[in-house]
Amino acid sequence: AASSGAAAGEEKESPGTKLVAAVPPEIVGNSSGGGSPGLEAGTGSVDGIAAKGSRDQQRWCKRCKLYQPLRTKHCHDCGVCVRTHDHHCPWVGTCVGEGNRLYFYWFLLAQSVELAVFLCEGVFVFFSDDWHLHGELLVDSPGLVFGLVVIGLLLIMVTALLCFHTYLAMANLTTWENISWENISYLRSMQQDCGSPFSMSLRSNLAAYCCPPWCRLEECGCSPNIAGLKRTEDGWAIWELGEPHLPEVLDMNYCCWCCPDLDHA
Repeated sequence: AASSGAAAGEEKESPGTKLVAAVPPEIVGNSSGGGSPGLEAGTGSVDGIAAKGSRDQQRWCKRCKLYQPLRTKHCHDCGVCVRTHDHHCPWVGTCVGEGNRLYFYWFLLAQSVELAVFLCEGVFVFFSDDWHLHGELLVDSPGLVFGLVVIGLLLIMVTALLCFHTYLAMANLTTWENISWENISYLRSMQQDCGSPFSMSLRSNLAAYCCPPWCRLEECGCSPNIAGLKRTEDGWAIWELGEPHLPEVLDMNYCCWCCPDLDHA
């Protein structure tokens, strides 16, 4: 029965959840002490963090029956808890989180470039070699005009989303935290304007974003602790609450914002 239940869970699993799941689906809910390496017996805690004494920071997932690591959220669509949860994206059919948010960023960048190229090619149709506008084409090609308007609107939306995720990466925030700050137990007591309690220097924030768990740091020339984070044996980040702050480059009150020291930002 257990094996059939596991098989059913695998069939429902979203394509990207293995990259972002907080714990493997097969040990979710094992709070009775089965000896699973990712769960402490009888506590439902993960990352070797005992639930006792840390319940004010860790959130209890009623569905998975475990204490979630900081920044983890249960996704009802994927059916698993997702590390460093950003959002569930219906366009890619899975959650965006710690394991695949870099892929999502490059996806947005590629879509922005693609839309910009198509928009330029479409606009050039209405101009001659000497940049003279052929007004009659605007009347004779209403479908093309409509298509260009749609492409233009999509370009604005995708580019805005790309800029937003650039800000999130620099500030070490997620979409979920930015939108639901007041509803997150370990964040609601802090002022959101002061920045993320997980934020480090600008360089460390970007390193944490650009070096996901599956990244082989030694092969890309980065030191293992480039982001200054503790990590699990599987490479997942172990987030710790610190003093909320914004990197200097994002702090509008910083007088020398144009020349920040990236190591101390």
